[in-house]
Amino acid sequence: MGGHIDFYTDLNSIYGYLGFIHVLEHLEALRSYGVGVDFHPVYLPDLQQRSGNRVIWTVKARQHWLENYELPRSKRDFGVPEANPPDSDLNNLFRVGQTQLPLRALLAVRKLHSVRVYNSVWHWLYRSFWTPPQQCIKDEAPLREALQDMPLDFSSGVHDNESRQFSSGEVDGIISLAKEQKTKEQLRKNTDEALRQGAFGAPWMMVRNSAGVVEPFFGSDRFAQMYEFLGLSYSPLKLLPPPKPKPTPSHL
Repeated sequence: MGGHIDFYTDLNSIYGYLGFIHVLEHLEALRSYGVGVDFHPVYLPDLQQRSGNRVIWTVKARQHWLENYELPRSKRDFGVPEANPPDSDLNNLFRVGQTQLPLRALLAVRKLHSVRVYNSVWHWLYRSFWTPPQQCIKDEAPLREALQDMPLDFSSGVHDNESRQFSSGEVDGIISLAKEQKTKEQLRKNTDEALRQGAFGAPWMMVRNSAGVVEPFFGSDRFAQMYEFLGLSYSPLKLLPPPKPKPTPSHL
């Protein structure tokens, strides 16, 4: 077995968040099969515009379905029912979704810190963006605050709320590198690469299996297909028979 997943996403994508949570929760299982994972920030508004994709909630009927049915169900299934755009209005993503700076901050973290810390910062910034009270991390001051408040080992499940992942000096270093031209160019290169592979939204995953075959997968609901392609053991969704009725107690 073996293979690799290149996972392209943006912090402003709720389905990117859901897909990220799933992959993060299964990282150890994937590694046990010899499957590596790399998370790549891309700027979704640019990707959508250049691919000709339309923001899905700009269709009024679709926005109603998303906000009232699809998103509540999906967030429940992925364990983040509290995740919401500001004021529970998807249209507010046009205001807060200009995420170039936090995406470049992630690239800076990847350069300055370990992969474990990098993946944990993805998790923390997703939470900061989507969980009330949502932080407008597109701006430098709230982004700094979010990084300074990040608990140590946030993604471990046993993180220490009293200890912090970064010192104030480390946050300064992250923000400084995020503003450099080379980091801006790297974000553009990531987005260009995703477009070259055919991406039109997030999450976009390029997956290589043990035979060296590479195929794309899109969305947070394609993991069974991905695991099948990778040749991994997984539990397929199936309907179970109804439970047998409990026997009626006798009254003698």
